[in-house]
Amino acid sequence: MSHGQAVDTANARKLLIERVAASRYIHRSARLRELLLYLAERVLADEAAEVHEQEVGHDVFGRPADYDTTSDNIVRVHASMLRKRLEQYFASEGADEPLILEIPKGNYAPVFRERPEPPPIAPALEPAGRATGRRVWALGALTAALACSTAYLLATRPAPALGVVSSKSPTVRLFWSQLFRPGRTTDVVLDDATVALYQELTGKTLSSSEYSDKSYLRNLAATAAASNLDEQVVALFKRRNSSFADANFLWKLLQVAGAGPGQTALRFARDYSFRELRADNAVLLGNRRSNLWVEAFEPKVGLRWTYDAAGESYYPVDTWNGGKSYHSDTSGDTREGYCGISLLPNLGGTGTVLIVSGTGGSSINGGADFLADEHALSALRKKLPTAKDKQFPYFEALIRVEGRSASPRNSTIVLCRAPKG
Repeated sequence: MSHGQAVDTANARKLLIERVAASRYIHRSARLRELLLYLAERVLADEAAEVHEQEVGHDVFGRPADYDTTSDNIVRVHASMLRKRLEQYFASEGADEPLILEIPKGNYAPVFRERPEPPPIAPALEPAGRATGRRVWALGALTAALACSTAYLLATRPAPALGVVSSKSPTVRLFWSQLFRPGRTTDVVLDDATVALYQELTGKTLSSSEYSDKSYLRNLAATAAASNLDEQVVALFKRRNSSFADANFLWKLLQVAGAGPGQTALRFARDYSFRELRADNAVLLGNRRSNLWVEAFEPKVGLRWTYDAAGESYYPVDTWNGGKSYHSDTSGDTREGYCGISLLPNLGGTGTVLIVSGTGGSSINGGADFLADEHALSALRKKLPTAKDKQFPYFEALIRVEGRSASPRNSTIVLCRAPKG
């Protein structure tokens, strides 16, 4: 890189920081703005490769230089909030930014990367019968909306019949035809990123019943006070936010499954119900902490997704195999992660539920690619007992995904087994 190119790159990054800091997601919070500017200064001006928690606590939040970071989580709380706000900015107001700014977990030095090419825009969504009064978006805009908006929509998407989409992939066709059946609605239930954040910051583990009756929302003020959280965090807990991983998975799902008009109802987890989970086919995206409806199916499966506070990430634990855990490896060039996939009967025994969880966005995308690949699904099916009525058998599986954009051929089936019951 020439000197002129280096100067241009540095200027572009400084201007980006200024735009982000002035955005509506950051400028209203003095602390988040100060944190962003401090971290950016350490990287751009000081060329720091690492910025540590204790340093930030001292320089930004006025803590003693040797304060105990294990008992005072002020930096982790605000860094988590800042990451969410950055995601929101680059999904909406900054959707055209060629550079994307991220704050890595475990190292607070900001990272700049080029925005990847967006996927082609799918046909606009049409309102379903249950979508009265709600705005319907084009799926291309939905990726941004799910990550930063409080709105969600019930929607259907006109698409070719399953036989047209996957006639050359009989196993893929068999799998998805079990979820998307003529004359039935399949609920795609997006995860609730804010309820996951609520549990991470408060240390409380919610049950699906508390989530269903929303009792935890009625006690937010007391919970926030006990956890030393400010009003901005409380306001964030009330919003409806889903993840980028869900949006990307949804885009791939609608292409692969080929659901016909009126077959797909897009739901947000906070507005879903046990009644629907007993009656409908459903796709549940997220783990038990971000989509609490997953809890209802835990008696049938062995994998549990555990939050690692130090690494600020989730990893699967196999409770049927002595508590064996599977941690992502993001070092070097491999960057492997894990995606959990379960196909189970719904709570009423009248339909089918697909549950997809992952250690990160790339793992979720890897899982989506796996479920669209004839070779991968055929290999998985061969590991399972033959199902009745020539259906795809119910199962629980864990897939190791290698690389950020690895093909399904680079994915490995770590475990595959029949569920209980």
